[in-house]
Amino acid sequence: MRIISFIVALTITLALIIVLNYPLGSLPPLGKFISPQQGFWQNAEPVNKDFSASLNFPSLKKPADVFFDERLVPHVFVEDENDAYFIQGYLHAKFRLWQMEFQTHAAAGRLSEVLGPGPDSAYLNNDRNMRRLGMVYGAKRSLLEMEKDEDTKKEIDAYTDGVNNYISSLTESSLPLEYRLLNYHPEKWTNLKTSLFLKYMSYDLTGSENDIEYTNAKSFFSEEDFNKLYPAFQDSLDPIVPKGTVFSAPEVHPVAPADADTAYFNWKGVSSLQPAKTDKDNGSNNWAISGAKTKSGRPILCNDPHLGLNLPSLWYEMQISTPSYNSYGVSFPGAPAIIIGFNDSIAWGVTNAARDVRDYYKIQFRDKLKTQYLFNGQWKNAEQTVETYLMKDGSVLYDTVAYT
Repeated sequence: MRIISFIVALTITLALIIVLNYPLGSLPPLGKFISPQQGFWQNAEPVNKDFSASLNFPSLKKPADVFFDERLVPHVFVEDENDAYFIQGYLHAKFRLWQMEFQTHAAAGRLSEVLGPGPDSAYLNNDRNMRRLGMVYGAKRSLLEMEKDEDTKKEIDAYTDGVNNYISSLTESSLPLEYRLLNYHPEKWTNLKTSLFLKYMSYDLTGSENDIEYTNAKSFFSEEDFNKLYPAFQDSLDPIVPKGTVFSAPEVHPVAPADADTAYFNWKGVSSLQPAKTDKDNGSNNWAISGAKTKSGRPILCNDPHLGLNLPSLWYEMQISTPSYNSYGVSFPGAPAIIIGFNDSIAWGVTNAARDVRDYYKIQFRDKLKTQYLFNGQWKNAEQTVETYLMKDGSVLYDTVAYT
């Protein structure tokens, strides 16, 4: 009887060891996740915890202090400007590391590495779209231009160093909750990731177009009716630029094909393509009030960019005070500096015009290999790139993309 009890107890123990130490589907190993020493309990913090501190990192050139107010907004005081960007990177990582990494993974087309292909391959499709858009390619080119300016490069380097100092301090017991849930560890931050984030913001702010819908509509209506219903220029879009304003000569002079209008209105195809778009309820506004109309006698600037609501917020509020400037406002976790805010002299804001800057082309390839495409009556060679997708389950997917 004792032997039977021992075997039963041993079997249950072994089963628990196996269950608690291996992932269950998309769930992390439960043993590590609920461990009192290293599990999610370690993410709990006292309600009134004070994060204020005098910071002393080897990378800092001079003394630096950070004070948090009652809303957990950090106020950074430094004696060296690049130290400010180091601390900003450190604070962004401390409070928003998963957000920073998730956004740059999305921009680079790498969500499948962490989340798997997703329902109906949603994450994989996003990855393929980002790769085909050339987000990494564009981010690399942008970074090369940014780093040509010595001061800008120093600022981004300092920011990256600050992010990585926080990442290096993480242990199993201090990993942010999101990493525990996905059984994943953060990568080192790079200047390219900052460029990727900025490129992703550009993508997010240029998604306002109705090309597919208009194309389908013009396939249904006559040219006259279509132009009445969907005029190229609406009364509400009358320019507010003063008459007589002198503009520099354009550097690019595109030439439309002679049959452009005819080809456009003779094409009767209907597209079922549904490109990703920004939330239709996103709005943006900005205005200024003269000091002559305010109680304080000082002007007021109000600003609200064309951005969606996120949790956590896209913004990170903070103050940065250096010997050369003192700014308060909001920043982007993933990039240095104050984006919208004020200093001792002025206030500034950003509002996106949400213009249509994206077009679609139907490419005619010579054959299924897609090595050549037709352009102005001539066959041109396509540039083919093989994209490699590392999936969460360890498998590898290859996708050949033809660029025209």
